[in-house]
Amino acid sequence: MTAHPPALSVRGLNRAFGGLVVAADIDVELARGDRVALIGPNGAGKTTFVNLVSGVLKPSAGRILIDGEDVTARSDVERARRGLVRSFQVSRLFHDLTVREHIELAALQRLGRTDRLFAAIGRMRDIREDVDKLAEDLGLVDVIDRRVETIAYGQQRLVDIAMSLALRPKVLLLDEPAAGVPRPESERILAAIDRLPADIAVLMIEHDMDLVFRFAARVVVLAAGRVVFTGTPAETATDARVRAAYLGSYGQEGARHAG
Repeated sequence: MTAHPPALSVRGLNRAFGGLVVAADIDVELARGDRVALIGPNGAGKTTFVNLVSGVLKPSAGRILIDGEDVTARSDVERARRGLVRSFQVSRLFHDLTVREHIELAALQRLGRTDRLFAAIGRMRDIREDVDKLAEDLGLVDVIDRRVETIAYGQQRLVDIAMSLALRPKVLLLDEPAAGVPRPESERILAAIDRLPADIAVLMIEHDMDLVFRFAARVVVLAAGRVVFTGTPAETATDARVRAAYLGSYGQEGARHAG
């Protein structure tokens, strides 16, 4: 049986702004179903890395492949069509649209049917079934017909994830999905992430170490634009290089979480 290529392969990724190197020879690989956390101190280059992978920025050197296809020269929209989808640290929602309308919009975008945006979507059974299932999976049924400006911020983050899933990703980049969310609501977000389809490769940028240790099977640590460590959560929590680069006194506490 032929082995599947990696869902995402980043090889020798470099980016410099003038004389400032913000990404240096980064190699990262995600297989189907991988759950990987990307962590690092402020200024480590995490957001730059995601911008490079998603197509917002162009690399100075290196290659990015989705399912074995080189997409380095492709735009962010073209990468999304090939299955690389990013959710944002700050929700980019239309506050006067309902939760349902947001998910419908993403589903229509996937199908290339945005010309039907103001048509009778209720008669489009495939879209309706997709939206209903996503709302159920992410705990949004009770608010599905409310405008997003009227729901809690944590629920808005779930809407963002639902829109990402409506695009049917092969690789999902989650940029601090629980940022700014109160702890009780962040538990709902983590539960939703736990229920993501098993075949999607997920790379999550996160600073909340409790969430990292609960989510990740593997942790990649960036510092000064370079990968300084890759390993399991337990290895991450006890590695001296990681503590020096990022974790500080969290190392021993993290070991307890990871154990």
